Amino acid sequence: MYCLQTLGSSIAVIFLGLCLQLLTTGEAADIQKLLDVNVTPMLPAKPGQKIELACSVQSYWTNCAPVKVYTLSNPPIVFPFGNLNYTYCACPGETKTLYWTIQSSKTMNVGCGAAFYPDDVCREGQNSIPPQNKRRYGTDMKTLKIIS
Repeated sequence: MYCLQTLGSSIAVIFLGLCLQLLTTGEAADIQKLLDVNVTPMLPAKPGQKIELACSVQSYWTNCAPVKVYTLSNPPIVFPFGNLNYTYCACPGETKTLYWTIQSSKTMNVGCGAAFYPDDVCREGQNSIPPQNKRRYGTDMKTLKIIS
């Protein structure tokens, strides 16, 4: 009886491992990252101090395409000069850095996101939308430390 229980659980473990392997392999093969977002690390700041948030975005898509770049934070952050969303034409191999001025009274996570956007910001004939089976966005977050 013990042998049958061990055999049954071994088969279940092998089956589960096979399913997990197929799921992770299939996802990695189907989803290719097309936008890379990097937030420049920020030095510790005092409460209420104005800090520069810098985000670099690079496109790995084969053609130029419209990209929208926006901020992310948890909890919401203060933008003394406004929270702008940028839209620009991202071409392969080019990196664009965008800047925001932010303030906070406590330590928090802050960053940027970028996504392909259906807008006509590229020159005529350059607009291109990546295929649906590709990852069409990127994000990056860093911790902003507030010290007293």
